Amino acid sequence: MIKVSYPLNRLLTAVARQHQMKESLSDEEMAGHDLSAAERAALRAGDIQALYELGANPYLIRRVFRRRFTI
Repeated sequence: MIKVSYPLNRLLTAVARQHQMKESLSDEEMAGHDLSAAERAALRAGDIQALYELGANPYLIRRVFRRRFTI
């Protein structure tokens, strides 16, 4: 079963719409979103694998954390 986190994906969508690439997200950027402690930790660290396992959409992960992907 695929896990989906709506608060996490909503935040990633908002960041993606700003057309900014991030290494990680700050507490200020996460403010006002109902995220779990694990989701906040993964966003702070820019942990792509953890974000995927927590239910983030792979497309949104790629849009926001593009710099963390190697070619």
